[in-house]
Amino acid sequence: MSTAKRGVTGLRLALCAALAALAAGCTQKIPDVTSGEYLRSWGLGSINAMGAYQVGATGRGVTVAMVDCGMQDAPREVLRNVSRDSVDIFAGERSLPATDRHGTYMAAPLGAALDRKGLVGVAYNAELLSVRADFEGGYNGQCAFRASALARAVQYAADRKARVIVLPLQASRPMGPAFETALKNAVDSGAVVVAAAGNRSAAEPTYPAKYAADSRFEGAVVAVGAVSAEGELARWSNRAGPTRSWYLAAPGERVVAECGKKTCRLVSGTSFAAAHVAGALALVMEARPELSGREALALLLKNARDTGEPGADPVYGWGVLDVGKVFAG
Repeated sequence: MSTAKRGVTGLRLALCAALAALAAGCTQKIPDVTSGEYLRSWGLGSINAMGAYQVGATGRGVTVAMVDCGMQDAPREVLRNVSRDSVDIFAGERSLPATDRHGTYMAAPLGAALDRKGLVGVAYNAELLSVRADFEGGYNGQCAFRASALARAVQYAADRKARVIVLPLQASRPMGPAFETALKNAVDSGAVVVAAAGNRSAAEPTYPAKYAADSRFEGAVVAVGAVSAEGELARWSNRAGPTRSWYLAAPGERVVAECGKKTCRLVSGTSFAAAHVAGALALVMEARPELSGREALALLLKNARDTGEPGADPVYGWGVLDVGKVFAG
């Protein structure tokens, strides 16, 4: 695993200087740890995101692409950060409206705006590039994808200079030459691909997360498993297996995805863990724009909380995401 040798000492001074035009000193708006917005977003505390916020990192200027099934009826706090380049790659070909809100639920813990309402995303000032790629009608009421469409979606994200590309989906077999070419183009462009490990209680991730162990993409694809609020790997989360050197665990069980006037919706899945890792990458990339995607990912892996066996183990990989440690140096 390659590592970024230079630490983050001095980040506070550098970022505050960049924000000096706002006021004397560093006055960047950050979450109030006593607010409902912060407390509902329990993953922020779990990954120590405040360590990044206190030095001014919020994801601003970093484009995170989400290859999913669109953002139907997304709340305003999510839509505030959605890119104008967002696209449905089947636009003009659909006749049925989408009913699966998976993309909306994933976008919220990743990049919901800081607005004193609902919840707040890990990278609440990042730009969210929504790339809808599911085929019409889906499968048993849920959105589903063909490898050819995913190849187009990943290439679109790479062409739009996304620094992070999230693939919150699972397949039982390799996804073919067209997809692999697009994936190679994406990582060669400098992007990091964050892929959900899958929700099958398996000893190893599904594809595309399993590509993290493929030498063609080494260091630029990370497989992500899900942990509970107690920091334990969810029983349904796929383990690291052969991707152990490129596997992280992150909050993904009973994550708040949306709030109404009286209640909030809870969701579980490695997709939502991937959202936390993608947000953490955006924080690091904003703070250290000179780093390559591989170097930014290496920092997260190096600073993970070593939860399982010492080192990169076949269950937790490098451990549980702790972005605060990256900013503590």
